[in-house]
Amino acid sequence: MKWKKFKKEQISLNYTVMLLPHSQKKPIHFKTPVWTFGLFFLGLLVLSGACLFFAGSRLQLKEVQAEKAKLEQEWEELAQEKELADLENEMLKQARETQEQELKELEQRTRDTLKELEDLVVRESQIRQELGLGQAEGGEDGQALPGEDEGTGDSSAPESGEGEKTEDDWDPESLEDGDAEGEASGQVLSPAAMYAQYGAVEASGTSSVEYTMMLAENDASFQVIQSELALLSSTLTEKTSQYDAYLATIEERKAAEAAEIARRKALRDSIVQTALQYVGNAYVYGGNDPNTGVDCSGFTRYILGNVAGVYLNRTAAAQSGQGRQVSEAEARPGDLVFYSGGGGVNHVAIYMGNGRVVHASNERVGITTSDMHYRTPVKIMNVLGD
Repeated sequence: MKWKKFKKEQISLNYTVMLLPHSQKKPIHFKTPVWTFGLFFLGLLVLSGACLFFAGSRLQLKEVQAEKAKLEQEWEELAQEKELADLENEMLKQARETQEQELKELEQRTRDTLKELEDLVVRESQIRQELGLGQAEGGEDGQALPGEDEGTGDSSAPESGEGEKTEDDWDPESLEDGDAEGEASGQVLSPAAMYAQYGAVEASGTSSVEYTMMLAENDASFQVIQSELALLSSTLTEKTSQYDAYLATIEERKAAEAAEIARRKALRDSIVQTALQYVGNAYVYGGNDPNTGVDCSGFTRYILGNVAGVYLNRTAAAQSGQGRQVSEAEARPGDLVFYSGGGGVNHVAIYMGNGRVVHASNERVGITTSDMHYRTPVKIMNVLGD
């Protein structure tokens, strides 16, 4: 009992709470253990930490959501731009197809118009025959023309000795409106002017109107054909310019390819010529400079590196694994020819062309040229990458 009392007195705290400080009532007084106060304080800390954590998380979440919304908006804008670009491409494709179709239709219409023009020419010839415009304007018996004034005997026919003029002699550019003395002045009248001057047709005025309408329609047909031909000409000019541009591009590419081929050939020739400059110099095992002495792999390494900027490994065996292997028929000047001594590649030479090589042979002969088959080649490598 004493221990319990002591424990209770030692670990308990007394608290007085005044609920109504200005009243006459007795204030509330109670006791609470220390661990209760500790739990309360710990809970208060945990609650504060949780509030701070959730507040920070919520703020970060808002930032993430804002960034996400921004990215989604940018994505939608890009998607709209892509849709617009696709739509524009589709419209351009349709417009091109429509233009090609219209061009085909125009060509067909032009052919149809030309056919109608031929029919009109045939019909015109028939009408001229019906109107008598293709006959001579004066008879050999001296009778008056249908348009002469029988009372006065005046005639506008040409005098004897003058050439007779028919519809076939009519030149539209020589027409002078209202010139009643056109024939006398040596100018040929149009069919319409001749009909109005002479009245040589045995039909009513309706035939003249129909003939005039036919001429107007004929002229309109010519104008339509001219406009269509102008459009065809402009289209042809555009296509011709595009074709010329394609040809220019092709020629430029051909010229660039030819220049590149010439450059590569010049590089290979330069490799061979540079190597030949050292013929007669000494062979030194392990040497790297043909001016002071060099072995076979050092020689190829020096020439290819200084002339073509190609890095080669130090030994012939290592160099035989670089580049692209080619056949003897495909070998070109500047390629490397490798030889074996039975236990692997132990010698390398530079191919000169025409079945010959230049190489650092041995200490006795130094750098020299030889037939590429002075030993049996085991591999030919193109290290220039062309």
